[in-house]
Amino acid sequence: MCTNPATVVSLNAMTTTLQDLIDDSIFISTEYQARLAEISGGAEWTVDFSAPSFTLQSDDSVTLTPYLLGTESENRGSWIWSWQELGHFPDRVVSAAVQTRTGGAQHGISELTTDELPLDEGLARKLTLAAKTLTGAYAHYPVTAGAGVRAWILLEGSQLELDAPTVNRMGQVMAQALQTGTAVNHLRAVDSYAKLRGAHIEWDTEATAVITATDGALRLWFDNGKISGIEAAEPTVGADELARLAVAAQDHREQLTAERDEVERLAAAEAADQAAAREAQAQAAAEEAAREDEARAEAARAAEAEELAAEEARLQALAEARAAEEAKAEEVEGTVSTDRVYPNADQPFDQEPTEDAQPGRVTTSTIADEDIVTETEDEGDELLTSEGESVQTEQTAGSLAAGYLEADQDQATEQAGGDIRLAGTAPDLEAERAEAATKPQPKEEKKGFFSRFFGL
Repeated sequence: MCTNPATVVSLNAMTTTLQDLIDDSIFISTEYQARLAEISGGAEWTVDFSAPSFTLQSDDSVTLTPYLLGTESENRGSWIWSWQELGHFPDRVVSAAVQTRTGGAQHGISELTTDELPLDEGLARKLTLAAKTLTGAYAHYPVTAGAGVRAWILLEGSQLELDAPTVNRMGQVMAQALQTGTAVNHLRAVDSYAKLRGAHIEWDTEATAVITATDGALRLWFDNGKISGIEAAEPTVGADELARLAVAAQDHREQLTAERDEVERLAAAEAADQAAAREAQAQAAAEEAAREDEARAEAARAAEAEELAAEEARLQALAEARAAEEAKAEEVEGTVSTDRVYPNADQPFDQEPTEDAQPGRVTTSTIADEDIVTETEDEGDELLTSEGESVQTEQTAGSLAAGYLEADQDQATEQAGGDIRLAGTAPDLEAERAEAATKPQPKEEKKGFFSRFFGL
């Protein structure tokens, strides 16, 4: 028999897909899960990430070391890696997740380097199987966290250590794992399982391979890359080779553990950086919130001032309207108030004339003393001149009225011409007395001056 290197995929070969990592761990994961079921017996569990510890409350209490990979949330509809925000869990707890991210980056697998992924059927289990290949921790437990959230953790502990491989046990594990339909490349899955368990595998052709363990050997048949049959076979190596392969498998696991320890230190540094970034972000958010609060307060003050100004303007307008109504109510029809006739009455009388004042002419007339008439104490009898002569008051009143009318006409005429007259021309009293003497006097009762003047 010979090994066909064209058909054997080495565990150390570079992998490029998520499914490759799943195929590498599917069989050994199944065997470790069976071992976990044996020691737990369906017992209750408690987890304490601060310790960290995962305790099975069985008859013989079992405590394992938990590594939080991530959580799936049905309500959120996504998977979130625990390294999305470091610092919330101890560095040891998230070290396996960070190690998975590092391996995913090396192989260019985006599912292992994207902090949050939309949920898909079986996504959390697939990511966990891939993480097992990259971390060397092959047991897992889905922990219900409530509110539709489930945390997926890897487990390590001496209680999980497997016994030396046997062909009977390996045959059962492979048959059980194939029922899930998770494995795609069966050739790769078988080759990886044999190496991780410390067994010997020898490829005859592309269609057959012989696995040798401590209790014998198995021949596997493949059809189009799928296992089509299993039968007993003759061992191809002895105990010495099996011991060497067991040491090689153990060295591989220890190497992954050492890498995880180094990643844990890197995770601590990254957590410090993330914590500083979150603190700076929180500070910036607080400052921005303070600025927004101040802006809102300033806007509120401006709005309050505007409302106050509007209220003052409204009150002023109301007061003015009320004053206008009161002034209008005081007006009497047919009269003009003094303040409208003399709008500048409050100004002093000795002020300088305005610049647009125009010069005028003032003329005066003097009335002789002899022409001044007075009313006697005996109301309505006679009017006496300065010389003692008496005239009939009815005639004198008529003459005076005519004289006043003539004076008013002259004054109006001279005002139209620009002159200002303060009095009319004095009437000719001598002519009036002479005319009155020639007229016959009617025989009637005498009336008072005011009665005759107004025609009463």
